[in-house]
Amino acid sequence: RRNSKSNMRGFSQKTFLSCTILCMFVVNISCHVWEHADQIFVQPKAIFTFKIAFAPQNLDVLNSTFWQISNPKSPLFGKHLTDEQIADLISLPQTEIAKVDEFLKRDSEQICEVKTKLNLHRDYLRVRTCVGQAESIFPNLKLGFYQRMGTTKRILRSVNLVDAGENLHFLGVPKSLHSLMAGVHDITDVPMMLTRSNSESEKFNPFQWFPKTDKELSLPEIADYFQIPKAPLAESLLNTDNPQVRNSVVEFGDAAFSKQDLEDLQKYYGLPLDPVTKIVGTEEDKVVINEVDLDVETITAIAKGAQTWDFVFDDSTSLVDVIETVMKTPGSPKTVSCSWGGPESDAGKSIVFAANTALLKLGLAGFTWINDAGDAGPTLNPADCNSFDPRFPAVSPYVLGVGGVKITKATGVEGAWFRSSGGFSNYFDRPAFQNEAVENYLSKAPLPPNPNGSRFSTTGRAFPDVAAFAAYFPIFYQGKLQPIGGGTSTATPQWAGLITLVNALRYQKGLGPLGPLAPTLYKLEKGVGFDVVEGQTYALSRIGCKDQYLPGFYAYEGWDPTTGLGSPRYDLLLEQLLEIGSPN
Repeated sequence: RRNSKSNMRGFSQKTFLSCTILCMFVVNISCHVWEHADQIFVQPKAIFTFKIAFAPQNLDVLNSTFWQISNPKSPLFGKHLTDEQIADLISLPQTEIAKVDEFLKRDSEQICEVKTKLNLHRDYLRVRTCVGQAESIFPNLKLGFYQRMGTTKRILRSVNLVDAGENLHFLGVPKSLHSLMAGVHDITDVPMMLTRSNSESEKFNPFQWFPKTDKELSLPEIADYFQIPKAPLAESLLNTDNPQVRNSVVEFGDAAFSKQDLEDLQKYYGLPLDPVTKIVGTEEDKVVINEVDLDVETITAIAKGAQTWDFVFDDSTSLVDVIETVMKTPGSPKTVSCSWGGPESDAGKSIVFAANTALLKLGLAGFTWINDAGDAGPTLNPADCNSFDPRFPAVSPYVLGVGGVKITKATGVEGAWFRSSGGFSNYFDRPAFQNEAVENYLSKAPLPPNPNGSRFSTTGRAFPDVAAFAAYFPIFYQGKLQPIGGGTSTATPQWAGLITLVNALRYQKGLGPLGPLAPTLYKLEKGVGFDVVEGQTYALSRIGCKDQYLPGFYAYEGWDPTTGLGSPRYDLLLEQLLEIGSPN
């Protein structure tokens, strides 16, 4: 994504769903969408899989529990739930699940067998059959291939695309089952495409990504700046198999990291030689790109000595399935760094809500999901080229969203990185733990123009929560040390590495993992570190809008939509985070 220009294409509403875009930010940027490939014949006995999403039960109880286990002032802080406890709360009674199963298998003369399997928490039914049988189950369904433009990747979906939360009537599901089902996924909707940054128009960029007035730091210097110890974790912690002492990065698409680049960086800076200890997924047909090198090199340089896992997913994998894979993999690290996301409006609303519920379950189980806020400022929505379009999953109430800071060379002052995304969700209400901090900002700080409230809502979930270093810094890529790292996508593994170190020392003290972190940080009396009060962001154009940029948000005392609560200071965080919760 660095210093590259986009190859723009026009979009047809008839062909594409909500202009679903995937921009792989590699050496040559290309934009991909799912296009109906109607010229390709679909074999009736071709394998086809989809998911029945059951209506989630007891969401009020699950949410209440989430806020209590993440509130350091609550006696329930850190009392995370087991998978079975989550399943017992969220799932339908077995008798109701059986009704849906019977509907799927009702044909006396099947073209193909219908195999069903409940997921980890029994709130989804995974279905494997063939095209002909799926079209028999759902009388209004006609399946066809969709191909990602510029690639040979194909998926099977309905030739008529409908939001997954509104497809029960369209598919002909009996009304008697509607109250049991939230929708049928992976059948009338295409995957939410996650990118390394919001898909802004790079042909119009009035600013440099990293102005020469910004200071460049190496990874060890970043660790020093945030007061992270130079010494690796103690030997007694390095040898433990407890997932609390591990971290992971999540990657999508054809992208991979280079094991040699990682080793070269560690040798160059005299860091512990910490290879990635486990890869979940396949490395076949993957291409090493600088962005994935950046993730792995950053998190290992911060959390020196900790085990790092790499979760690798095809970019057609739904975010719901990604989150469940992280949860159900034995020994999965409790700290997850994800530097991928997409504009909240780019996927069907029900798909975003389903992923959000999956993130709720992840937090209840004691995981910390940390996500980048994005690199296009608040970002303009191409539907109207006026309103701000927040980035998901960073805007989810259940994750820790990370913005970016930079340091001015001349003054040494830390300020907001101008491309750091932030703002307010259009889908999710502001959670109570943010009220005091956000109301302080809204009542005192200068706000960007918001004609008749059309540009942004101030009542939605506010993001980011925190920030870290986003300016240029060198990483090893293609065997050389090159200054190509930066953005909120690298601020995210900085926070993930730091939280891994804190979790490790909590483990040493007999305390459990921090789990969902955002609500906890807003309750810390001494703050997270440095309160950033200088700088401003700008909302950049996206594909489909004319070349323009609009004023974004200002950094301000306390929380703000550029740097959240501020950048970390390890000693200050450790002092407070080691004192909350009771021993296991």
